[in-house]
Amino acid sequence: MNTKITISLFSLLLTVGFQLPSLAETVLEKVNRTGVLTVGVREDAIPFSYSNDSNNFEGYSVELMQLIHRRLEQELNKPIKLELKPVTLQNRFSSVESGNIDLVCGADSITAKREQTVEFSIPFFTTGIQLLVQQEDAERLDPTQTTEEVLEGLTPNEVSIAFIQGTTTEIDLKPMYPEASWQIIGSRTEGLRRLRNNEIDAIASDGILLIGEVLKQGEDIKMYRLIPQQPLSFENYGCIFPQNNLDWSNIINSTITSSENTDLWNQWFNAETGRFPYERFSDTANRSSLEPTQLRRALW
Repeated sequence: MNTKITISLFSLLLTVGFQLPSLAETVLEKVNRTGVLTVGVREDAIPFSYSNDSNNFEGYSVELMQLIHRRLEQELNKPIKLELKPVTLQNRFSSVESGNIDLVCGADSITAKREQTVEFSIPFFTTGIQLLVQQEDAERLDPTQTTEEVLEGLTPNEVSIAFIQGTTTEIDLKPMYPEASWQIIGSRTEGLRRLRNNEIDAIASDGILLIGEVLKQGEDIKMYRLIPQQPLSFENYGCIFPQNNLDWSNIINSTITSSENTDLWNQWFNAETGRFPYERFSDTANRSSLEPTQLRRALW
C-alpha cells in the first residue's frame, strides 16, 4: 500500500513538474514557439471592433492590433500569424486571464478591480458616459442647459434611461440617478431602436460607442444629440493582456505612442476628417463643473 502511494505521489509530482514551464511561459515565448499571435475582437464595439457587412472584422482597435502585430514581428525577427478570435462583453477578461487570448484592444475601461486579473496598457482613447437623446429633447434633458422653470416641472420617474447591464455605465452612472426609470437593454442597437420609437428618453453609454451605433445603423446623426457636451464620467480605454508580461507590455505601449498610431487615430477620430469624428477629452482637465448632486438635480 505504501509503495502504491509513493508511486502515485511521484507520478503527480512529475505531472505538475511538466506543466509548470507552460504556465510560466510569457506571451512572447509562446508566440515565438507557436508562430501565432491570438487577439480578441468584438463584433459589437463600434467603431473599435465590429463585424462589417461582409462579415469581416474592422475598426480602429483591429488596425491598432495589426500595428502591434507588425512591431512584434520586428522584435522577434520572424513572420507571425495574426489570429483574430471573437470575444464578448462577458468573456473578454476571462479569455485574457486564462491565456487563451494574448491581446484585446477595445472598449475596455481601465479600472482598479480589473487590474487585479489582467494587465492594462497605457490609455489609447478617452471617452466618457453621456446620454444619447433625440435632438428635440436635448435642451430639456441636458443638465448643463436646463432652466430652473423646467427643473421645477420635472417629477421622479419622468425620465427613462436605457443601459447595458454589467458595464461601467451601470456601476458609475446609475447610482447618481436613483429616481430615473432605468431600462435594461441587451445592446446599443436595441437601445437606438427604442429611442427612435420613443419608448425611452435616453441611452446611457460611452459617448463614442453611441456615435458609432448611430452611424453604423445609417441614421442621421443630426437627429440625435450627446448630452452633456462634457461627459458625466471619464473612461480611459486600454489594451488588456495576461499579467507578468513586461516585454509584451513594452511592445504594446511603444506602438500606442508611435507616430503610426497617431496617424491611425486621426484617420478614425479626427474631429474634422475622421470616419467617426469625436472630440478629444482629458480625464482631468475637462471634467464637468457640476457636482454629482447638481447633476442629479439637473436631470430631474
